Amino acid sequence: MGKNYQVLVLLGFRGEKLLIDLGNTEEMKRFTVGQLKEKIAEKLPGAAELWAAGDERVRLLFMDKQLEGDTSLLSEYGIQHMSVIQMVIFLPGGGCLEPPHPHTDDGLGDKEGETRRSKECLSIPMSKTENKFSVGPK
Repeated sequence: MGKNYQVLVLLGFRGEKLLIDLGNTEEMKRFTVGQLKEKIAEKLPGAAELWAAGDERVRLLFMDKQLEGDTSLLSEYGIQHMSVIQMVIFLPGGGCLEPPHPHTDDGLGDKEGETRRSKECLSIPMSKTENKFSVGPK
């Protein structure tokens, strides 16, 4: 019969764990990414719908590689008994911030340590009323 192979699938940032049986030595050699997704879906409700809908946000990662193509063999990625595979959901966001306008203050200030913003704040007229804030006991 041979050895029974398993992989550990970590889910998301919480690190929940699923132990997935891949079968004996011969079955392990022929085990595909698609079959792994099916095994995960058996233990994780909702996963099948995400993959069936072609949701690209749900990804399987092993070491520094994304498991791609449902017909790719796990052995092609170097996956062995008790390898750890991460299932992650990529969320939209990030991107590039606009570069600062060339004529804006970069916040570094001049040689006296003043920035344009600090000069603007100092030029705000103060109210003629007394300061309502106090330090220490009344």
